[in-house]
Amino acid sequence: MNTTQNKDIAWVNSLKGICILLVVLYHVVLPGYAEMIGHLVAGFLPAKLWLAFNNTLSPLRMPAFFFVSGLLATNGIINRPWKQVFTSRVTNLFYLYFLWGIIQWLMIRGVSNEVMGEQLSNNTNAAWAETPLKSIELMLLAMSSSWYLYALGLFFVFAKLFRGQKLAMMTIAVVLNYAAITKVIPGWGPESVAQYLIFFLLGTFYSSTMLRWSEWHRSNLMPWALLLVLSFIHIKLGMTRSLFLCTLAILLSVAACRILNRYFTLSWLNWLGRNTLQIYVLHRIFIEFFGMSAILFAEHHQLFANKAFSLLWAVGFPIAMVVLCASCSVGVWSLLNRGVGRNLFIYPSLLRVKA
Repeated sequence: MNTTQNKDIAWVNSLKGICILLVVLYHVVLPGYAEMIGHLVAGFLPAKLWLAFNNTLSPLRMPAFFFVSGLLATNGIINRPWKQVFTSRVTNLFYLYFLWGIIQWLMIRGVSNEVMGEQLSNNTNAAWAETPLKSIELMLLAMSSSWYLYALGLFFVFAKLFRGQKLAMMTIAVVLNYAAITKVIPGWGPESVAQYLIFFLLGTFYSSTMLRWSEWHRSNLMPWALLLVLSFIHIKLGMTRSLFLCTLAILLSVAACRILNRYFTLSWLNWLGRNTLQIYVLHRIFIEFFGMSAILFAEHHQLFANKAFSLLWAVGFPIAMVVLCASCSVGVWSLLNRGVGRNLFIYPSLLRVKA
């Protein structure tokens, strides 16, 4: 494969790398960092900017992740028989989802809470459930920190079963998207699954159109203008995460990643993009450990009453935690991903096939 082709494909990994870092940042800022803002005596502006930055990127973070996932699943959905893809594309995802859901519950509820005596949030989440049974119930409702894996498995099955009825699937996905953003669907887990199906389907069945629209050509002015107008109308109606704004964000991010790879060497970012799984399943545990430790230490020593510390916390805590948690996730994966430990990151039968 020549250099031009490599660079054209590299944007996929760049976008995945950016998305996983934004996911970690989102979990760092909410809830731990956000709940400490009221304790600060300085640094309110940078703290509010971090919250605004996190909120502003919501039309990009998961929509782009699902779009790329759908694009990468296209061949398995359209061309390959169930026998070839069911284990790798469905069983493997559900296996990893429930396995890491249990591990997260054990590490956060069973270890972190026992050591710290507290947890970062009381929000409804399988990782913070009071009992193992309740944790599994919440996982079945996609109310787990690793819900993306669960959604991918469900989306793949749905898209492959009904691949011959694309219009009907897209109609259902649009209805579900509106039901989610207007809060008709109860629970953040089911709401998230409903909201992002449309972007997986766009990646699977309409990626060629989306990629063509992401190019800087005069012929693309009309679809871009239409997306802008529809996004503005939805914002005025109070729907700040409309599928039109999210689609626009995907197009912009694809175009930006293509340009960046054309002029820069983004080897570290592209490596992250090829290794999102380990960061995704592990980072929540480290956020709980390090975030809770930092908060308890600061409160115990009354550091939030110090202006210099409050300003440093407001400015640097999100960046430091993203770097720390992503690095620890990769480090722990490199230690575990050998011998029997490899079963933590891939369904055992797939491991035997690779061997």
